[in-house]
Amino acid sequence: MPTDFLATAIESALEAGDFLRRHFGTDIKIEEKFSYDIKIELDKLAQEKITQSILRDYPGHQIIGEEGISGAKESEVCWIVDPLDGTVNFTYGIPHFCISIAVQQSGKTVAGVVYDPIREELFTVSDPGLPKLNGRVIKSSPRSFLSDAVGVIGFSRTKETISKATELFFNLVPKVRKIRFTGSAALDLAYVACGRLDFYIEQQIQIWDIAAGSLLVEKAGGKIITKTIVKGKTFGLKATNGVLNLDFVTFD
Repeated sequence: MPTDFLATAIESALEAGDFLRRHFGTDIKIEEKFSYDIKIELDKLAQEKITQSILRDYPGHQIIGEEGISGAKESEVCWIVDPLDGTVNFTYGIPHFCISIAVQQSGKTVAGVVYDPIREELFTVSDPGLPKLNGRVIKSSPRSFLSDAVGVIGFSRTKETISKATELFFNLVPKVRKIRFTGSAALDLAYVACGRLDFYIEQQIQIWDIAAGSLLVEKAGGKIITKTIVKGKTFGLKATNGVLNLDFVTFD
């Protein structure tokens, strides 16, 4: 069954990705502005396309997305959707964003897709199964020394989480090769899964940003540690390649 779910997730992600790619670099309608984020009309339109595609195949399922909830709330199968992870990048013309779709059955993630429509990179995973990038099996990096490591620290959206991330940044900079800031949590996780990055740390992140990517990391040999902030919705997250020692990094 996860393979059937994966086929629908792939189809939905590719369709939404084509839609976003065609609108990238055009006039963007900004609907809401926040201190550290924005909302655009294309977020909602992309989620509508994904929702229609999923419910066409599975009308009895539930869909939880960044832009709202659809479908049957009582279903044991729940689709977790971020139609545009990296909205600020997209709006400012930075070609680093993606679509993230995960499928959870009885609370366990069984399939996931992260799709970068600009690079046309499709990360896929199912449980059981192996994680892949455009059909090729991927695995996390073997780097075990902090001095060799390249990773991402996310700065979330609140003054408290930004303060904690800043402290962590200054702690890690002398220890690792490089710290990056990319603007897309799902792609950060996909990059840990395929060995481009060695770690990704976020003080506060939403389930739709990390559901698919976390399964990619785990199945690629990496390690995911989360701290629940709001049950089923918001988490602190530490993702590593599985061999790098970042035990000193905590969410306290």
